[in-house]
Amino acid sequence: MTEKENREAVTIGLEDPLTPFQHAEHKSKEGLRVTIIGMVINILLTVIKIVTGVIGNSAALIADGAHSLSDLLSDFVVIFSIRISSRPEDDSHNFGHKKIENLASVIVGIMLLVAGALILSESAAAIYDFIQGTPIEKPAMITFYVALLSIFSKELLYQYTHRVAKRLDSDMIEVNAWHHRTDAFSSVGVAAGIGAAILLGDRWTILDPIMAVLLALYILYIAAKIIYSSTNDLMEASLSPEVNNEIKSIIMNCSGVLNMHSLKTRKLGSSKAIDMHIMIDGNLTVKEADEIQKEIESSLKRRFGPDTYVIIKVEPFLDRIVDREKHILDGL
Repeated sequence: MTEKENREAVTIGLEDPLTPFQHAEHKSKEGLRVTIIGMVINILLTVIKIVTGVIGNSAALIADGAHSLSDLLSDFVVIFSIRISSRPEDDSHNFGHKKIENLASVIVGIMLLVAGALILSESAAAIYDFIQGTPIEKPAMITFYVALLSIFSKELLYQYTHRVAKRLDSDMIEVNAWHHRTDAFSSVGVAAGIGAAILLGDRWTILDPIMAVLLALYILYIAAKIIYSSTNDLMEASLSPEVNNEIKSIIMNCSGVLNMHSLKTRKLGSSKAIDMHIMIDGNLTVKEADEIQKEIESSLKRRFGPDTYVIIKVEPFLDRIVDREKHILDGL
């Protein structure tokens, strides 16, 4: 076998066997799997918390059950958006349907915002009533055990969902993972308040709403970050400076590229779109220029995933700075 054939054999062995659409379909199935698992757990926790809260005289656990219900609603939003975002490009959506992921993240963030505001309002009201002399009823021991069950199950669910989100590079699934963790954090406050009320007496039942207020503020902070980030992506915000610098480095390291300019980047759901102008030797043939373009596209897709959108405009290299700057301005 010749050296050229050896190189071709190695290259073929390293190619991604999945097409961009097949890759997106694979990501969709894995995203659906983790979300459905979370949905089943949220259904069970919602029912257990609310029923146990009513029977065991724990308003905090009932409120925590309502928080789990908001998690359940967000699961439905995520499942719906995953089904839509996995659809291929069509005549009316030339870049696919991935932006639905950003919209879904905003919706889930708003759900978190509402849940945090409700917990904050109810907890603050309970603190005010306690200060005014209204006692907070001591809950039954079973409510403490249910709160512990919620903490462990939701933290495990967060860890699992977070790992899948990182593997798929999905902001939407990462948002849902944080929804699970905020539920775990709220259950920590509920467990602390219930435990204090049972073990220390009626004077310490105030700890339940105090912990809930602190956790509600944290939930509101997470919700605000999610809404800001997702809205930014919907407004076509560019990728981070670090990622843009990495893209420039990849392009300039491709053989035949003498310079580049007008780099534009953005997110399309969990995918990335990269648009740039490159400068090459003006004496190269069309075929040679095409090979340079293919190398750039292949390098970027290896780094950022096969469903990355790459748009390249080829221009002749200009050596003089004045001519180059004028050429760049004319091309914008």
